[in-house]
Amino acid sequence: METLVLSLIVLMTGLMMLFSGRWIRRNLLFSIYVPDEQQRRAEIKAMQQSYRNSIIIVSVAAALLTALLLALLSAGWGMAAFIIIIHTLIIAELLIYSRSYRSLKQLKEEEDWMAGKQVVRATDTTVRKDLHVLPSVIYLIPAAILLLATLYTLFHYPELPERVAVHWGLDNQPDRFEQKSLMTVFLPAGMGFFTLFIMAAVSNATDMMPLKLNPAARKASADYEVRTRRNNSYVIFMISMIMALLFSFITIQQVIIPNENLPAAFMPVVLIGTFLPVIAGMYLQWQADKDYRHAAAENDKAPYHDDSNYVLGLFYYNKQDPNVWVPKVSQFGMTLNMARTEAKLLAVLFVIVLLGPVLIIELLM
Repeated sequence: METLVLSLIVLMTGLMMLFSGRWIRRNLLFSIYVPDEQQRRAEIKAMQQSYRNSIIIVSVAAALLTALLLALLSAGWGMAAFIIIIHTLIIAELLIYSRSYRSLKQLKEEEDWMAGKQVVRATDTTVRKDLHVLPSVIYLIPAAILLLATLYTLFHYPELPERVAVHWGLDNQPDRFEQKSLMTVFLPAGMGFFTLFIMAAVSNATDMMPLKLNPAARKASADYEVRTRRNNSYVIFMISMIMALLFSFITIQQVIIPNENLPAAFMPVVLIGTFLPVIAGMYLQWQADKDYRHAAAENDKAPYHDDSNYVLGLFYYNKQDPNVWVPKVSQFGMTLNMARTEAKLLAVLFVIVLLGPVLIIELLM
């Protein structure tokens, strides 16, 4: 059952790239502006079809490879293979997207689609000094916590039983055991260090992203950029601390409670600790979005800046807007117009992708 669930997670992760709002009823295709008169060209349709086919092929191949390796390898190595495959899949799909981007950009430049069209772009690098994004060096704190847990377990490694628990059920009882080895004992620590590396990279990447300012509401959008990036960096760091504590406990538990049940409060603490900073970050972002929409609406009359077109301040709902996707307030990425039937179908699909593996486990176990 675990093999089926993990393979489906890989497949769904890969197919998510097909739902990019960059090429659904808007002028943005692979992050490139495509004028209306160019939308239906055979060359562009061929690029879209090639992109879809490539994404489907690598997603299915990755899912099948995951199922094969999970069936052939031990639990520890199988989980390591799953982690490697899913990250490799994401990288491969980003390369596919990049290839499509370069092809379309080359076609656009060769034919000079923008001849005679006026483009307005606002940039302001001076805003960066006010971003207050947390420096990467601060991630040495959770890394040090995890390192201490790893060294503690390594020091007591000879004392561990010959068979160690590597998996626990929802009842906190161990339900799978493996022969003691460096792989089975220290895999959680390795996963923890890898997670911290990804978190630090994501946090650092937010500081390198270009700032997008709305020419009609320049100060409001600059303030919004500062608030958003600061909030995101704090939330990412808090999640990193929680992940470090979680993987540290999993690493040392074989020393302090060898092959025994996890504490009854383990799962509630993990869930609360994981979701609390996320909920706090969502609230701060929700407030920043509302403040920006109110400020921007004074000069920019775009419907997605009108706060009355949002339900609970979260979901864009505008029957007069024919677009399924509209720009996010942050101007990075897109959001769904929930007044459109296509958007509702996509939202249901997203929920299925996120909750499907959990529902499968509950129904079949």
